[in-house]
Amino acid sequence: MYFSFAVALAAFPFLVGAVPVENSRRDVLSIPLSKRWLSQLDVPPLPSLPGTRRKMTFVLPVLFAEKGGSLTKCVLRKLRRGFEASERNIRKRHPLAPKHGRSDKRSVPGNVPLTDFNEFMWYGTIQVGTPSKEYSVSIDTGSANLLLFGSSCQSCQGHTVYSPLNSTTAKDVGPSVNITYPFGNVNGTMFADTVYVGGFEASNGTVIVATEIDTNLNSTNFGADGVLGMGFSGLSPFNALFNASTVLEKLVDGGQLPEPVFGLVLAESNSELIIGGRNSSRYKGDLVYTAVNGSTGYWQTRLDNITINGNDTQISTTEAIIDTGNSLILGDQISIANIYAAIPGSSRMNDSDLWTFPCNTNASASIVFNNTPFEIPPNIFSIGKAREDLCIGAFAEFPAGANDTGYWILGDVFLRNVYTEFDYGNARVGFAQLA
Repeated sequence: MYFSFAVALAAFPFLVGAVPVENSRRDVLSIPLSKRWLSQLDVPPLPSLPGTRRKMTFVLPVLFAEKGGSLTKCVLRKLRRGFEASERNIRKRHPLAPKHGRSDKRSVPGNVPLTDFNEFMWYGTIQVGTPSKEYSVSIDTGSANLLLFGSSCQSCQGHTVYSPLNSTTAKDVGPSVNITYPFGNVNGTMFADTVYVGGFEASNGTVIVATEIDTNLNSTNFGADGVLGMGFSGLSPFNALFNASTVLEKLVDGGQLPEPVFGLVLAESNSELIIGGRNSSRYKGDLVYTAVNGSTGYWQTRLDNITINGNDTQISTTEAIIDTGNSLILGDQISIANIYAAIPGSSRMNDSDLWTFPCNTNASASIVFNNTPFEIPPNIFSIGKAREDLCIGAFAEFPAGANDTGYWILGDVFLRNVYTEFDYGNARVGFAQLA
């Protein structure tokens, strides 16, 4: 069954983890993670899309009409909240903001095996509290807070919930908070507790305990028990007010990590999160680094260009945010139009942020960093079929009115093709071809 109605896809991969598993390397902790699709969103069954290497589920704009628009709009709202938090923390406007279990310190990194399901949602386990309890969480490099569903949250049934009363190390920070994610809003309260990621301990890590969540975050729709933000603390609206450092900062500042870095391999198989170092067996050649402006909160860097089938395209900006909380590559409407103009027969889908192109063109794209292209091959550049002969591209527009965003969002359709290192200590991000 094919469909030609307008769609808006920004399915969100969600990752991270921490249940120890034996590894062949001594003192290296492996933590299995899984990736699960947001199975239902309170709508009738959606069509299966044949002709691809996987079944794709598309989310109609109507699903989010009550939330104020398409999923790309939800992503944009999340970014704007981050820009506002950054401005409060560093006391100046973000340059990309729109103008209008416990272990001793180790000398080796933790290797985290990842299991993926449907290439949409990555999740795994961390431990929180004393005695520690396991929670499946997603990693989001586009946010900064650790969110767990709380025991007092009536709409959180089905999730493994966090109760600060059951942890001797939990501390009530006090204020009520609200957080906007692309997949829903959360009301909650702030606590501090001991958090373990990959066997490394973050003392007094800030935990947002959800007391009320949107339907899209219930246990039927959202496969994890929370979200682990891995962005810089400037993204947290609570940093300036309550000195609420991120879990990553706690790990670094506490001297827990051998190196202040973490890496991601989001591959077809044997995917992993590496924390505290790198796994050089998973990539070829050297990492290509590009500087990050960590003061803005995001893993924000600069690309050289975007090519289609090896040919340069005209893009409006080179600023880019690396965001595991988004599946697609998002850009301004002019740049996206220029990209698809390089593929004859491409057209914008009606009432949508997506584009189609002839499947027989076998199109591919590359993101260029420091004169090094990193390819998005044809089987990933096409995210599904709108018709037998028309494929849907992995590059999507920000919604109308957002042409002045001034940045790209590089989501999982890019990250699945590379080894990515997030170097907190040197404020840079590195990419390499997967081995």
